[in-house]
Amino acid sequence: MPIPSDSELKTRCALITGAGRGIGLAIARRLAGAGCAVAIQDIDQAIAAREAERIAAEIPGARAVALGGDATDLDRAEAWVGETVAKLGGLHILINNAAIQDAVSWLDMTRESIESQLRADFTLPILLCQRAVPILRRAGWGRIINIGSIQQRVGNPGMLAYAMCKAALDNMTHALGRELAGEHITVNLIAPGHIDATLRNKDSLDTEGAREKAAERIPAKRLGQPEDCAGLALLLCSEAGSYITGQSIYVDGGLSAR
Repeated sequence: MPIPSDSELKTRCALITGAGRGIGLAIARRLAGAGCAVAIQDIDQAIAAREAERIAAEIPGARAVALGGDATDLDRAEAWVGETVAKLGGLHILINNAAIQDAVSWLDMTRESIESQLRADFTLPILLCQRAVPILRRAGWGRIINIGSIQQRVGNPGMLAYAMCKAALDNMTHALGRELAGEHITVNLIAPGHIDATLRNKDSLDTEGAREKAAERIPAKRLGQPEDCAGLALLLCSEAGSYITGQSIYVDGGLSAR
């Protein structure tokens, strides 16, 4: 049997949250390169618009639109899905990438910090799935990819609320993947490790020697790049990944290997 190509993505439309930079942007560019129309959401709509314009200018035939809004505003779930359908003509792929990480000792966490991370990192993805799945069902095909974290398995100090939210997202992925498996809709989670060139890791990696020290702890002996996650996302969105669902796949250079 021949290996399926990505040509089927030329008829697909994707919503990627938190896609103005880092992993989300790398996924948006990879999907656009395969012919998928993409809606790029970012809290700063000007950044999202800039990257959408770049995609349209640099990738022949690409279609990209920009969405703004804060991931802690749960009303945005319905708005983003509706805007994607209105601007692109449909929705087939949902990438839940937007997240908040408030690094602080668990003893010093405020109620507001806990609740904002819960809203952005777990509740919003569920609401987006609720709004997207009926559309995917009508299309008879769909892909949902949640972006988790190595923290869901190996929680570091100062990351308790974030790690708990990602662990819950991991559990939701398995449950929803099983539920939708018979409807040509797959649900998977990509769990990145130490990924360079993302805002979340910028402060910790920009000190002298920090990158070398972090890389030394990783079996692959290098930091990950956003494109390392984007390649996996493309596989999961293609027909070649149609038999993969309900899974959490770690992209961490072997750091969490057991």
